[in-house]
Amino acid sequence: MRVIAKAVLVMGCVVLAAAAGYAQCASGESMCGRVPQLVKFNGTLQDVEGQPRTGSFGVTFSIYAQDNGGEALWQEVQNVSASPQGQYEVVLGVTKSDGVPVSLFASGQSRWVGVQVNLPGEVEQPRALLVSVPYALKAADAETLGGLPASAFLTAANSGPGSLNSEVIVANAGLAAKGSDPGLQKQDPTVTTTGGTANAIPKFSASTSIVNSQITDANGVVTLQNLGNILFADQFSGGVPAAITSCPTAGCTIYAMSGATNPNLGNIDPGSKAVTIYLGPHTYNVNQVTLRQGLKIIGMGASPNGTMLQSVNGENPVFVIPQVNGVPATNVVLSGFRLLGSLNNTAEDAFFIDASTLVNAGLWYATFEDIYIAYFGGIGLHLRGPNTNFGASNQWLIFNNLVIYRPMGSGNGIRIEGTNFDLHFNDCLVDGSAVGNGTNIYIGGLAGGNFSFPFIMTFRGLISQRAAVAVQLDGAQSIGFYTSHHEQLSAAYLITNQNNIGTRGITIADSSFFSDVGVNGGLGYLLNVPTPSAWGIRFVHNQIYGTPDSVVSGTSNVIYQDNFYGGSATVPSTFGITARVEPAASINVGGAHSIALNASPTEISTIQSTLGPGETVVFFSVGGPVTFAPLGNLNLFGSAKLTVNGSVTFVRTDLAGSPQKWVPVSQWSAP
Repeated sequence: MRVIAKAVLVMGCVVLAAAAGYAQCASGESMCGRVPQLVKFNGTLQDVEGQPRTGSFGVTFSIYAQDNGGEALWQEVQNVSASPQGQYEVVLGVTKSDGVPVSLFASGQSRWVGVQVNLPGEVEQPRALLVSVPYALKAADAETLGGLPASAFLTAANSGPGSLNSEVIVANAGLAAKGSDPGLQKQDPTVTTTGGTANAIPKFSASTSIVNSQITDANGVVTLQNLGNILFADQFSGGVPAAITSCPTAGCTIYAMSGATNPNLGNIDPGSKAVTIYLGPHTYNVNQVTLRQGLKIIGMGASPNGTMLQSVNGENPVFVIPQVNGVPATNVVLSGFRLLGSLNNTAEDAFFIDASTLVNAGLWYATFEDIYIAYFGGIGLHLRGPNTNFGASNQWLIFNNLVIYRPMGSGNGIRIEGTNFDLHFNDCLVDGSAVGNGTNIYIGGLAGGNFSFPFIMTFRGLISQRAAVAVQLDGAQSIGFYTSHHEQLSAAYLITNQNNIGTRGITIADSSFFSDVGVNGGLGYLLNVPTPSAWGIRFVHNQIYGTPDSVVSGTSNVIYQDNFYGGSATVPSTFGITARVEPAASINVGGAHSIALNASPTEISTIQSTLGPGETVVFFSVGGPVTFAPLGNLNLFGSAKLTVNGSVTFVRTDLAGSPQKWVPVSQWSAP
């Protein structure tokens, strides 16, 4: 017989097996033998290490009343052949004359299948729940079919004399098995709809109406629209700003990667929402972005075929922070895009992170990575804090792979002024347009204040080139430049004191200076410290490949140590590395290796220094003699005094950990 019934969809292969059995009965014959009840079952077998088990072996299948423990209600053993992925399929009950007993499912309670490979050391795998299909075993019972009485079905006439075929036609498709959910009771079969859209998955909007769902499937690409806090900007005519408006209060993720997305980003300000925006490999027009707590903008990379942000904001900065006290912009992440200045701008900043008038605010805990900045007539990265206090600051910031190109006559590539704390730059490039083209990086104070300043910053792998000055410092503390590289510069590092703050703790180390750095008609230099208001300036372990007009110039205390010179036979001058000290019973030379002493009758008996054991310091007398006496930590080998009118070199001798001692090793007298 040919079965045409929606009930089969619920009863599955068990009903099909029963139907096939009855089809073999001859017309008028008494009832055929009982049809075995069978259940198709499949799964995956794994060994104790979680790897697929392959091959053929015996497997015990058990049916239980619960998912763990208890005695098996029914069992059988079958030989199973598993695929290379460990997958198998069996028909439960095939080894039994009566198959799987219908009585197991008569109560309507849950039943669980346990599977155990019959090999030494094997245990039963976690049990699997038998869902609705096995319960259709009850359909083989003549009482009902799918819970419906026989009166619910009509038998069509035979197709011809002596025919063994007949049709079973379901009169009502609303199925309701015994003990089933009331929600599965009979429904009106009439379904109306105004029509669907190609590639859209339909859904019921009411019991008799179908509409498009948020799921589309076109050419194998499945798209989910507006699921919870995931929004797709191409579904909003207003693009990203409109998606932010529709974003839930707590926040959302916005995908704006489709080429169908409105490319005009306009003004982006997420307010109190934590928003993550993903941009595609396209060009987007942007007016202004306000950095807020949790904002993340992730592009496809700063390469030419990556994500492009084109400013249309005229002379106004593109990225800013809220000008509100007590509302810092925290945990911001910006990554993977090119940022281009407005057409024909002359003073536009790319980033103006201004906390100068705020209290307990600024940009905190933020990361900038893989960002390319070009064509801004103002400043590429401008960080400004207060000029008289530390009440607000930009702090705990990381900049990785930041590239800034300065057009001719523009402002600084990076300008850090006022209170800024704990900033770290890794593998960044600031490139001017030509030798003599302004200053690439400025770090220092602000006019009108002498207390706030940039504090604790590192530059690792910095390239600063094609400018008049690579880096200018004017009122900063604890700033380190490590493994930097410089080319095409009139001068490299300049330390000034225009804001009367003073500069302390500057390290320039392990860096390289190309042959065209510091060559400027006699005015060039690698390091110039023209102000005495600078302390702890270290120029150490650097490589100098040319012949600059001067390596170190100025009047302040500069530690010049272990630098490698690879230029011509004429070593460039290093004047300005001698600190000038007034004689006293105890003098502190810090880390300097050469000290100028003013003429004085005061006897010097103690030398304090941060130099290590075995290091030397040379004292030069200026304008007359100076005297050393062995009353402190000097060892004059039995002499009561040592008078110097020229120079003397002392070496620190506490190599075995004894208290710091200094002894003279050479002396030169002025003619």
